[in-house]
Amino acid sequence: MTNTSNVTNWYSANFKGWSEKQLGPKPTEQQLTAVHMLNCRPGKQALAIAMYLRDGGASQSQIVQVCGAPQLNKARDLATDNYLKRIPIAPDAKGHTVYKYEVTAKGLKRIEANEKRAADAAADAAAKADKPAKPVKKAKGKAKSKAAPKVTNAETAPTPTVDAAVPDAVNLPDVSPINADLNINT
Repeated sequence: MTNTSNVTNWYSANFKGWSEKQLGPKPTEQQLTAVHMLNCRPGKQALAIAMYLRDGGASQSQIVQVCGAPQLNKARDLATDNYLKRIPIAPDAKGHTVYKYEVTAKGLKRIEANEKRAADAAADAAAKADKPAKPVKKAKGKAKSKAAPKVTNAETAPTPTVDAAVPDAVNLPDVSPINADLNINT
């Protein structure tokens, strides 16, 4: 899920040029977290739903100004699944329809369950980080034979022995492969 300390970072670009006169108050971190805990990924739809959760709700013109397009489908899906409930509210001063939603009891249960999962995952990650690393066990199998130590000093290297019974050169006739094949006696 979404880490609550980072939830406003997702929307920093949207909040940079926020005009409270035109768009109303910014959604709070609590509203944004609640939307994310309803399994909405961070983005335009989640921002629009958080705007619908504000005390005054939001009109479609406000949503279009912030998100670039109407974002009603996800909010309607959550209302159909009984995680959100639409609250009737009077049109704004310009006559635009204002959409106001609130989280239902079923939605609160889902939020609590997802927050518990996120807390458990954070605790597990912290526990794994605190544990010391286990020593690596050696693999079972054949024992490796030790290689002979390399000799680096020439003085300690063994010298080859020469057998005195074998003559240095043997007097053999010079036979090249060409002469051997032709059987030419010279």
